[in-house]
Formats: sequence, structure tokens, C-alpha cells
Amino acid sequence: MIVYHAVPFLLVAALPVIVLLSVLIGGCTMTRPTNELTDRVQFQSEADSRVGEELRAELDRRAVREELRRVVGETQ
Repeated sequence: MIVYHAVPFLLVAALPVIVLLSVLIGGCTMTRPTNELTDRVQFQSEADSRVGEELRAELDRRAVREELRRVVGETQ
């Protein structure tokens, strides 16, 4: 008879216990990135990032094109 009174409480407590256990087990088994992967992560705003280098190269190309257009325009 005591078991019948405990069933509703067990049903209410079952969902939070299942969620808690799944979060704990999932957190323990999650793979973490190696140092090599985290070392290669760079932000675009960093001076030595690849995107910064490409942007600098594109701006240099545009400046050279404008200079060539100006020189060609003056000679004509």
C-alpha cells in the first residue's frame, strides 16, 4: 500500500532525474578539441590572420590599378 502512494512522486521525480543523468553522462563523454585545433583558430580582426592578409593584398592591388589608370589617363 505504501508503494501505491509513492508511484506519483516517483513519476514526477523521474523526468528531472533522467535529464540530469543525461546531461552528466553527455558532459563526461563529450570530446574536447586538441591543442592543435584551438591554436589554429583566429579571428578576422587579428593582424596576422589570413583574412587580414588577403584584404591587405586586395587593397594593394586596387591601389596599383588606380595608379595605372591615372598614369594611362595622363599619357593619353
